[in-house]
Amino acid sequence: LKPFWLREHRPRSLRAAVEMMRQARILRAGGGGMADKMFPGYKDKIWAALPQGIKEQQVKGANNAFESHISQHKTWQGYLLAFKETEKNFAPSQKFRKPAVDWRRQMERGTMHYGRWYEGPNGTDYRPGNTHDRLLEVRAPFSDAEWAERKEYRSFDLMKFGYMCLGIFLAYRVTNEWPVVWCDDRKLQIEAQQ
Repeated sequence: LKPFWLREHRPRSLRAAVEMMRQARILRAGGGGMADKMFPGYKDKIWAALPQGIKEQQVKGANNAFESHISQHKTWQGYLLAFKETEKNFAPSQKFRKPAVDWRRQMERGTMHYGRWYEGPNGTDYRPGNTHDRLLEVRAPFSDAEWAERKEYRSFDLMKFGYMCLGIFLAYRVTNEWPVVWCDDRKLQIEAQQ
């Protein structure tokens, strides 16, 4: 029995396989841990002292662990490929496509129509030369008639609503009774007098 990383090399004997396994050791952080610095090569000595059956069991375990990951990957791959097959059915149908072309495609095709999409104030439509600067009238955005019309649909004033909430809170705090806890030290005074 050979570990999976030795299968292609086909060593001639078990001794050659063991030698290759010794060379395949991964050394991290400067050559192993503290024990490897105190006892150099202790893992190789332990491996050489192990019986043949335990060595074979270790190699089989490593191979089985590696192959179990491969089989798990194959299982998941089957599920994902099946999902990808059903995913094709979710593609949008031409039957229910949006009957409109976005503005970039219209510009590329030469079918773009630059029309008046919005009618501005004072007969303007925001085409070049026919614009209106709203910032000139920042203090009076509405006429008196427009402002009177807007006042008819106001639901409430935020300042009045805020003052009303503050008044309710203050009335609650003033009228509510707050419990006061007194320490009962009469028993201590009686004991002190006796």
